[in-house]
Amino acid sequence: MANKVALISHQVSVVVRSIEKSLQEQNFSVVKLDINMEQIMAFIDKADVFLIYLQNSILDDEKKVKELFKLCDAVRDHNRRLILIGSDRDREPFIQTVPALHDCTWMGRPVDMEALTDEIKGEIERLADENSHYSILIIDDDPVYARMVREWLRFNYTVSTVEDGTQGITYISRRKVDLILLDYDMPVVDGPTILEMLKSFPATSNIPVMFLTGKGDRASIKRVVDLKPAGYILKTTNKAELLKTLNDFFDKNLLDSIDVKS
Repeated sequence: MANKVALISHQVSVVVRSIEKSLQEQNFSVVKLDINMEQIMAFIDKADVFLIYLQNSILDDEKKVKELFKLCDAVRDHNRRLILIGSDRDREPFIQTVPALHDCTWMGRPVDMEALTDEIKGEIERLADENSHYSILIIDDDPVYARMVREWLRFNYTVSTVEDGTQGITYISRRKVDLILLDYDMPVVDGPTILEMLKSFPATSNIPVMFLTGKGDRASIKRVVDLKPAGYILKTTNKAELLKTLNDFFDKNLLDSIDVKS
């Protein structure tokens, strides 16, 4: 997967072709995609960096704007990197329309290919460094809470999010996960049912699961603990407390692993 770039644009132009050619000359493997989620999801685990060339006309295409929303979420949820190229004067309109773009790397036009190449290489190096961290999957139907937790943890762990158990099992079938943070209360299929599903599959039965719960009363905590998860975390827990809980968990697992090997 190293040095593989997905070059995405609303319209294929001379500039887009020039960027593709320049990246190929720098030994990047480049595939051109439209802003189309079916195409992008088929490639989501095959590229390190997703590079979007933004033409201002895309803001007039409601369907493409919706796809841009989904693209940002998919790239971040799969722990890929997203770089945007656009006119500096168009940056604010794009961010106002698609707020998730605020956290992405923005590079102005005309394109400085040397700077773009350096940025892509830097993103790939940072991605490789993150992938050496423990991997955490958050399964929670509240995307606002899940994104907040991901932002809290992203400098210490490799964090991905999905919104239900089916998506979680599909994700785990493709990628290594060291810990699952699972929302206890979810509609349709709740946390306990998802835990039973995970335990029933040999590929997922040994992955530790911590419940996320918004209920801190004695009876609710007892119901959670009776299911024998690896732990539970109240949703009122702050960033420092959450990091300490996870650091302590992984430190203990590491010590237990050393003891077993000894």
